[in-house]
Amino acid sequence: MARVNITVPDLLMEQARAAGLNVSRLAAAALAEELDRRTRIAELDAHLAALEAEHGPIPQAEIDAARAWADRTLPATSPGPDLERETRTG
Repeated sequence: MARVNITVPDLLMEQARAAGLNVSRLAAAALAEELDRRTRIAELDAHLAALEAEHGPIPQAEIDAARAWADRTLPATSPGPDLERETRTG
């Protein structure tokens, strides 16, 4: 199993220790979840591209209606940490 170092805010690490959490297991689970999420997004993007190729582009009015529905239906989320940042080297 690979060993890696991660940077975690001090307060967050203190809270994790106080809660008795297994940080390694949580980090591994979070990475697996993110990879799965990205795979599903890529599959959805491919499906949408195929639909657009077959039926043409989605009209802007339908896009606007879908966004309005999502804004009403889905909970707001905070952006969280910058997950796209490259790892430091050196």
